[in-house]
Amino acid sequence: MLSNIEKVEFHLGRFGQVLEVPPFYVDFQKRRFRSAMKRRGLPNEGIAIYVYVTRHRHVEKLLALKRMHPDLYIPEEQRDLVSTIDKLNPREFEGFIRYLGIEEFIKSVRELEEMWKYGGGGIWLKAIGPFTIHMILIIGNARWTVRPAISREDVRGYGFELPVETTLREVFMKELKEGELEEIHDHIESQHFHLTVDSLERCISLARRWDYYFSTNARWKQTVSLITDIT
Repeated sequence: MLSNIEKVEFHLGRFGQVLEVPPFYVDFQKRRFRSAMKRRGLPNEGIAIYVYVTRHRHVEKLLALKRMHPDLYIPEEQRDLVSTIDKLNPREFEGFIRYLGIEEFIKSVRELEEMWKYGGGGIWLKAIGPFTIHMILIIGNARWTVRPAISREDVRGYGFELPVETTLREVFMKELKEGELEEIHDHIESQHFHLTVDSLERCISLARRWDYYFSTNARWKQTVSLITDIT
């Protein structure tokens, strides 16, 4: 029963947020995640993690996040917009945020970082005993999302689950290094690969290319001109 499970939430933005992936349990023994959507073999105790991400003003909030954390990776196509934001002084930036109506996003990130430590490079951390949950901001050419990884202080590598379009299963498997693949779960439209990788950078690299969320190559919807003067 979920009522016997400790619920841990990760919110990147509050307004217009969606449950980014189905709730998942942390399998500490195997350093893996297990979907709460399964009907069989559910644990009676442990931790379930819910990941919520905003779907409102996606471009603008990414730029605001970049202003807060300059170490974020930004796709080349968005870098001119970043340059525009970087030229704003603090007062102008506050006016820009008010003009867009995304003050709540700035506040939500600050609240998030009271619970999840920002570790740099778009990664937030939460230690649970000897384990660490890593929430990784994945930014593709057209959109962004968050994916989790898990590590243990006395074990090398990171447990990482990557959903891949079923039609790309065989091609993706050729991209994996020896020893990375642990198991595959068939979700009909997507295949969920449970991996053990040597670095968080490897998680990001694989996700940018193969995560089903990026496979449509849909463009971000920019809802405001970012070169508008703000007074």
